[in-house]
Amino acid sequence: MPNPPLTEAVYYILLSLTEPLHGYGIMQKAEQLSSGRVRLAAGTLYGALNTLLEKGWIAAGAQEGRQDIFY
Repeated sequence: MPNPPLTEAVYYILLSLTEPLHGYGIMQKAEQLSSGRVRLAAGTLYGALNTLLEKGWIAAGAQEGRQDIFY
């Protein structure tokens, strides 16, 4: 079964991950890339990240002592 179209939030999350980032960094980058149009709430962000992790589209790791780095 094909994947459904990306939501705007998921699009900007994926676009933000050109480098490893933590959750707050993804929020900031998505807002910057969308010229302020997309402001991700924590629930939206982490729900989307969990779905993307389950699908294998992104990976989680640790960097500089942080556990919530996504790439």
